[in-house]
Amino acid sequence: MKQIFIQFGGTGDLAQKKLLPAYRELMHKGYDFHVISLGRKFSDREEYLEHMLGEGAAADPLFKSRIDYLHFSMGEESSKQQLIDKLHEYIGSICDIELIYYIALQPSLYESAIYSIKEIHENLQGCRLRKKIVVEKPFGFDKKSAKTYNDILTTVFSDREIYRIDHYLGKEFMQNLLVMRFYNDVMQGLWNKQYIDYIQVIFDEVHGVEQRLGFYEKIGVVRDTVQNHILQIITYLTMGEPVEFTPEEIAHEKVKVLKSIRPIRDFSLGQYASLGEKAKGDIHTPTYAAFKLYVDTFDFSDIPIYVRTGKMQEKAASQIYIAFKHFRGTALSQKQTSPNAIIITIHPEMNIDIQMNMKDPSAAWAVKPVRFNFNHFQTFKVNTPEAYQQIIEKIIRSDKTLFPTIEEIEAAWGIVAPMLEPEEGVEIYEDRSLPSCARELVKQDGIEWVVS
Repeated sequence: MKQIFIQFGGTGDLAQKKLLPAYRELMHKGYDFHVISLGRKFSDREEYLEHMLGEGAAADPLFKSRIDYLHFSMGEESSKQQLIDKLHEYIGSICDIELIYYIALQPSLYESAIYSIKEIHENLQGCRLRKKIVVEKPFGFDKKSAKTYNDILTTVFSDREIYRIDHYLGKEFMQNLLVMRFYNDVMQGLWNKQYIDYIQVIFDEVHGVEQRLGFYEKIGVVRDTVQNHILQIITYLTMGEPVEFTPEEIAHEKVKVLKSIRPIRDFSLGQYASLGEKAKGDIHTPTYAAFKLYVDTFDFSDIPIYVRTGKMQEKAASQIYIAFKHFRGTALSQKQTSPNAIIITIHPEMNIDIQMNMKDPSAAWAVKPVRFNFNHFQTFKVNTPEAYQQIIEKIIRSDKTLFPTIEEIEAAWGIVAPMLEPEEGVEIYEDRSLPSCARELVKQDGIEWVVS
């Protein structure tokens, strides 16, 4: 079967930094497919290749031979006809072909793109002409728009043909979360409210909005990170064990978690100070969120989960911290000890640390926390495949394990609904500083962030 990716938004940052490198790696891994990039930035293929390919890719004959480009505008009938003609060239006399439409556009353009795809596909012929569609997050702006987009999608594609992307699910640490929890009896025994005291999820970014201001102004941190990445991580941390590791069974357990989380009301939002200066006007877009939630299932109902995520911080921090309760006997009951904990570091390298208290050899019965470490690269001597490489490989193979269902997406929008229309204002925080709302969130419960 011949496969062709039709890349809407083919000249954007996502295409250049993530998708093209992933396509190249997979082609050299042995996958036989072609890519037609669509965009308005460049006039022809030569100009596109000159500006979009890095030095190594530009000198790669295999990769260049499978990359094509069309100057394309969705509102123009001539553009659609050009794409139809180009696809007919590729299809030729091939009997078995699959077209993979990849939408890497702003959500506001999804509807136009889907109707354009419908028109294009109806004008194609092939004895076995299959299709798929790939849609980037955020899927909609809220629950209502997500349902509307899905209704439009399903007029053209069946649900099994729709791949809704949250690229965090393609990261190795996410898949390792499930393996760590369900393939280790010790972890299964401890992973519940009887032993876990609280959980922290931290996703601090050093960069700001930069050239994405126009896009980010409509999206904000809740739509960009919380509704998708953060809630997906929480489902992996708290879902029940699936009957088997199939896309359907994993999604079933994740939906149960999402439906058990009440709409988030204990939250605060912030915006870094220089964003307003850059926007040259009054802008209310939140770039930081701090909140607490509970997963009201039997195993996790009393465990507070503290989350902070946002931009323009002093250092990048991507970490999950699971603190366990104290169960100490009388001999050391007066000693100051740190909680036993599991610390999962996502960036820059994947590490899993188990924190335990050990005796300091320099003093009598003095105790200090020690971390026992697993490092992915040191253990397996191989770099983790980039998330988009794993995701695109799954799409090529028709494996939907790493893709959220519409049920998950709608449930997630319901959880963050109060955060989309906050009653209180947005805190302005200094660039490279933690918003005070994030500090207060944990301070009021008598704990500290594991990353200060």
